[in-house]
Amino acid sequence: MVSKRVLSIKPSGIREIFEMATVDAINLGLGELDFEPPKEARDAYKEALDQDRNRYGPTKGIDPLRRLVAGKVQKYRPDITLDNVIITASGTQGTMAAFQTLFEDGDEVLIPEPGFVLYEPDSILSDAVPVPYPLDERFQPDIEAIKERITSHTKGLVVNSPSNPTGAVLTRESFQALKDIAQDHDLWVISDEVYEDYIYSGEHYSFNEIIERAVVLNSFSKSFAVTGWRIGYLTAPLDLVNYISNMQYHLVACPPTPPQFALAKVFQVQEEFIKKVVPIFDKRRKAMVDGLNDIKGFHCHMPEGAFYAFPSYSQKISSRDLARKLVANGVICAPGTAFGERGENHLRFSYAASEGNIANGLAIVKKVVESL
Repeated sequence: MVSKRVLSIKPSGIREIFEMATVDAINLGLGELDFEPPKEARDAYKEALDQDRNRYGPTKGIDPLRRLVAGKVQKYRPDITLDNVIITASGTQGTMAAFQTLFEDGDEVLIPEPGFVLYEPDSILSDAVPVPYPLDERFQPDIEAIKERITSHTKGLVVNSPSNPTGAVLTRESFQALKDIAQDHDLWVISDEVYEDYIYSGEHYSFNEIIERAVVLNSFSKSFAVTGWRIGYLTAPLDLVNYISNMQYHLVACPPTPPQFALAKVFQVQEEFIKKVVPIFDKRRKAMVDGLNDIKGFHCHMPEGAFYAFPSYSQKISSRDLARKLVANGVICAPGTAFGERGENHLRFSYAASEGNIANGLAIVKKVVESL
């Protein structure tokens, strides 16, 4: 028999829909850029292979890349150095390493709901108790509800901005309130900032500002369109970095070597790449929201960041069943309950897709929904 640990993890509600899809289905469900990585990055990867950068590397990652990451993060906290940085084998692995390092049996971890699919299972796999907190109508954290959920066992507060699945970006007021809660109650903040480069309105506020009590997760997947390279990074206080590194060693030994050298060589290219793609995504964002709000019973808040829309709907059907109906008709999206019970009566759509696919996909969604 398998362990109770693995049995405690719920099957992915997103994966179920993808496995039902036909090869010609319009994919409005995948959180992956529909762009090739910059040519400079691809060439640098080939060069790293040709230079035999194929050996084990340092568990914390190579110093040149760590130093460049620190330089990027210093806009939030000038005293951050490479010693605060760990390169990870993806943001996913970095999240697991952080949870496994910080939490143990009986600890409670506050997680957003709806929220990204990793936070609950990573809590459970760390023997901690995930405690969901709600979001308001603008998908900002409900500060009073968070305070009500804090007990003597609360040890962590998970924050995600820009958000997957809602696309919401923390306001300055929400950011300050969360910082105050963490400081007043001596909590570790686990801040998922993977989409920090995708901001259309407002400003990104980073918990690197309070790095002495935060682990900030990030990734190159979105900023370079290299999801398959599996390279991320995190920042943490100096006295925690070695512990997370020790955990990372026992998870993956070290992050992949060739892409680290490639990214270090072309690190500055990501700024140019982001400047190119963000206006395209902004245009898609507006097309997606306009199209969703044109469907009877649907209401979609304009997302401020990332590349997801999270509309609510009034039809009397579960999000899982509605997503199944849509995929049977040729459109992939994610049921809201894949992101927690408070995601019911919502769907997640990704606009990391062409404007043509967005228009054609939403035409099918409209037809299916209006036939219910």
